[in-house]
Amino acid sequence: MTKFPKGIFVTGTDTGVGKTVVAAAIAWNLTQAGKRVALMKPVQTGTIVSGPTDIEFVQKVLGADYSLDVSCPYMFSDPVAPLVASMLVGERIDIKKIKDAYSRLSSDNDFVIVEGAGGLLVPILEDYFMSDLALDLDLPVLIVTRPNLGTLNHTFLTLESAKKRGLDVAGIVISNFPWDPGLPEQTNPELILSMTGDNILGVIPNDNSISVVNGDIGNIRDTASSVLSKELGGSFVLEEFLSSLE
Repeated sequence: MTKFPKGIFVTGTDTGVGKTVVAAAIAWNLTQAGKRVALMKPVQTGTIVSGPTDIEFVQKVLGADYSLDVSCPYMFSDPVAPLVASMLVGERIDIKKIKDAYSRLSSDNDFVIVEGAGGLLVPILEDYFMSDLALDLDLPVLIVTRPNLGTLNHTFLTLESAKKRGLDVAGIVISNFPWDPGLPEQTNPELILSMTGDNILGVIPNDNSISVVNGDIGNIRDTASSVLSKELGGSFVLEEFLSSLE
């Protein structure tokens, strides 16, 4: 993981795109390599919804238990954007509190995976977005995207926004790739690669045994290495994947 010595900020082209599964897979790979890995979800919303939170799902994958006070400084019950969730309870999110929690995790571990909420332009404060937090933490962003029709627009918009805001893009992971891909899924990976120049660092296949909402980790431990590249602790080879689509 020498390319990202400190950590990585996992973002997505949308909410529910698969960030938590990707974060869990990276964490599992690195812990299996003997790294001390911390997971951080700066703001978790929707805790009123039954089932585990995102960070609790990752903890289950790792068989570990973290102090949520540090790994998840802010938790709100309503399933809305962090800014809205905090306003509903009359609380203003303190960015310094998040930074201090990250610093503590970073000093105690070899690597910190920070999972954002939704995409880069999800507001935390009226004038402060997830992209600003990634910049303040000085972390490269890993963009999780969908494989299907519409993903080109979402992916290109996210990449354009990231680069205009001065973020270092570590790469892209395609999530929930179907076992029987249609024409969009067959052609989108090559187009994303050729039109952006950003490396695809993994492709997560659709796996119905995995459910973040239900806390089902399914086969994630068995497949994590093969679906992520060496930069993310795995053995995935992009050229082999692209050849399989031809």
